[in-house]
Amino acid sequence: MDSGQEASTRVALPALLLGVCVAYYLGSLLGMQLRLPPATPSILWPPNALLAAALLLVEPRRWPIVLLAALPAHLVVELQTDWPLALVLALFVTNSLEAVIAAGGVRLLSDSPSRFDTPRRLAALVVAAGIAAPLISSFVDAAAVTWARGEPYWDVWRHRLFANILAELVIVPAVVGVVTGIPRWLRRGPVLRSVEAAALGVGFLATGLLALNADLGLTSPLRAVYLRTPLAVQLPFLLWAAVRFGPTGISVALLTTSVMTAWAVAHGHGPFESMDPNTTTPAVTISLILVATTLMWLATLIEERRQTQHSLGERLGFEELLSRMARAFMQFPSDRIEPAFDASLGRIGAFFDADCALLLTTADAKDGGTLVASWTQAAFGAPLPTNAERGTPLGVDRLFPHGSPTLTGDAVRPIETVVRPALLAEFALRSGYVVPLMPGGRPLGALVFGYREVVAWSAEDQANVRIVAEVLSNALARKLTEDALRASELMKSAILRSLTSGVAVVDRNGLVLAVNESWTRHASLGGDAPIQVGDNLLDACRGAAQNGNSVAEEIASGVSAVIAGTQDIFVIEHRSDADGVPCWWSILVVPLNRPERGAVVTRSDISDLRRAELEAHRSRQALAHVARVATVGELTASLAHQLNQPLTAIMTNAHAARRILASDEPDLAEVREILIDIVRDDRRASDVIQRVRDLLHKGELEMTQVDLVRAIRDVADLVSSEALSRGVTILLDFESDAVVVRGDRVQIQQVILNLLHNGLDAMSGQEARAATIVVRCRAQANHVVEVSVRDSGPGLPVDAEEIVFEPFYTTKEDGMGMGLPIARSIVEAHGGVIHVERDSQAGATFVFTLPLAGVPQESSPLSAAR
Repeated sequence: MDSGQEASTRVALPALLLGVCVAYYLGSLLGMQLRLPPATPSILWPPNALLAAALLLVEPRRWPIVLLAALPAHLVVELQTDWPLALVLALFVTNSLEAVIAAGGVRLLSDSPSRFDTPRRLAALVVAAGIAAPLISSFVDAAAVTWARGEPYWDVWRHRLFANILAELVIVPAVVGVVTGIPRWLRRGPVLRSVEAAALGVGFLATGLLALNADLGLTSPLRAVYLRTPLAVQLPFLLWAAVRFGPTGISVALLTTSVMTAWAVAHGHGPFESMDPNTTTPAVTISLILVATTLMWLATLIEERRQTQHSLGERLGFEELLSRMARAFMQFPSDRIEPAFDASLGRIGAFFDADCALLLTTADAKDGGTLVASWTQAAFGAPLPTNAERGTPLGVDRLFPHGSPTLTGDAVRPIETVVRPALLAEFALRSGYVVPLMPGGRPLGALVFGYREVVAWSAEDQANVRIVAEVLSNALARKLTEDALRASELMKSAILRSLTSGVAVVDRNGLVLAVNESWTRHASLGGDAPIQVGDNLLDACRGAAQNGNSVAEEIASGVSAVIAGTQDIFVIEHRSDADGVPCWWSILVVPLNRPERGAVVTRSDISDLRRAELEAHRSRQALAHVARVATVGELTASLAHQLNQPLTAIMTNAHAARRILASDEPDLAEVREILIDIVRDDRRASDVIQRVRDLLHKGELEMTQVDLVRAIRDVADLVSSEALSRGVTILLDFESDAVVVRGDRVQIQQVILNLLHNGLDAMSGQEARAATIVVRCRAQANHVVEVSVRDSGPGLPVDAEEIVFEPFYTTKEDGMGMGLPIARSIVEAHGGVIHVERDSQAGATFVFTLPLAGVPQESSPLSAAR
């Protein structure tokens, strides 16, 4: 992680301008002290390198502001000299030009402008800042100095070139390294490392003081070494800095050495006291450049090797982290995986050097997420959003409100692009990242990292965290899936236990996968052998069939057909008489909706329903009988008239036969004809009486083949006298002489009698036009016969087509309203339907249908019970 890349982009603008101005001012003062008057160039000129370092630490869009911030400091320092204003301004331009070329070149050539820990990055610094920038800007600078002060052009160019090369090489990496590394050092730097750095600094100061002043009571050999080769004494400390503290450490050490050496040369201290500065300065500068370049390359190579080892160690640590995570998540079931999330989140947060980490899920979330696990560094004192009860979003909804874009998409996002700055400040966080969890492309949750300092993740960090997120998302998805499956299984088990119907679930081979207690209870009541999970239902049914149970064979065939897919559903009802108590059962088989197929077999006790239906049937039979008796009672006068005619004819013929037989020569042939008439009239009377007896018959339902045409004629003959007395004509319209249906003759005749009687009542007293009832019987194409009874009466009230069949609805003053309901129940019990049609002119038409004989009908207890 790069915690310092463009760190100052987050610094307030006034603080940035003040820092640049102060640094440039102090650097200019130091540079003035390192100048050899009357020459204009300095032995070491820090302002240009400080300006270049500032440009490397900010975005290019802020470069003009940084350059303008340095202008006041430049004017304050250099206007104190006797140089003209034009030269002062020209020197600022050349200083700025050098800084821009140096920073721009490093940015162009380096993949990380604020780091110099690889040969490529160091080469970018040496080429752009150490060579190109001083070389190009020195031409312009020497020209300005020569023009303003008349100094030799090439002397100025040479002195400035070497001085600025040295400044760029030692100041730029030192300043950039310190600015980017100090926050991390102060936050997490080891104590022993700090002690080591302090010891190194003390050693440099001691050697520097000796280099500046050799009269410190040293022995002659040591004094000779300090006077002739002062760098030899400082070399161990330089190597120490290069090996232990990398490019930043050696840059700071070289900067210290260069400043102290330049001060000694400029002011004639130490070994440079008796030397000509004009001769010594180029030699010392070049030697410092060579030493600086060599040691920086050495430090860079060592740092690269250290980083390679560190990267390898991190990679091995990362692989170990993934291995431990995968092992932990695979080891525990979903209901015991939460401690694994807590432990893994701690290791993940420590690996990415975070201050805190959160794992949350958006599954079934109402306010942005449910907290799964949280972790913080031991030194992290700010409170984090935590939940006292697992799964309750407490604080997470504040971090990720409903509809937060962070929980959608698959990009790793900085936390500050989602969370409000005030909320980050509340949790003492300055930066962080949110990694979405997207198993299978669907948003599941997020992994959140928080930092107290400004931290920028590298591409490798983001690649690693995506792998971690994938492992976590898969584990979290498995947990949620298994939890949902477990809850579903518990729910299914609870539902199975709560069902009053017996349920058995079988696979494609008939093996029982699940069975509830109701099935076992029903099996014992029905006299069947109970089954358990693992038994084969088909084998059990076939075994019962071999013992003479025909219903079991049908059940086995139906279950097999549903499993094979040749039948969508199978239903059968049967009766058992276990312990002498009749029970009715309904078996329903439906396919099991899964790729492996199977079936769900439901066994329901319908005994109460069947007993209620039989009781209702008996009540309906009794009520129908009462209705028939009442109807026949209303036809008493008509029936008496029909009986009176044949009886009167019999009496007349009997008297005539007696008179003939009393004569001297009786006409036997005439007597024979009279006797034939008597027999015919007797049969007429007997038929009337038989029809009345049939209608008044009270017995069980008898399903036989009935000639519907004959039944209609008999009823019409029965009410013919009543119709004649009321002035009503009954017309019969039959398509054929015989239409056979299956049913109970008495009940079918009762329907016809009720409809004819209602028609007679509807036309009672009608004189304006002829009163007519037309009865039609037609066979239809759908294997049913349709019977219609149409009268010419006043018709039904508006919207009475439906309610006319409701019990107790009547339009008669003395009616009970039960005739049509009874007719409908009889028709429906025979598998037909009945309805009424309003005539457009007058009257009403009642139509009912019955299946023709030989057409299969659904099994019904009303059609089978007697």
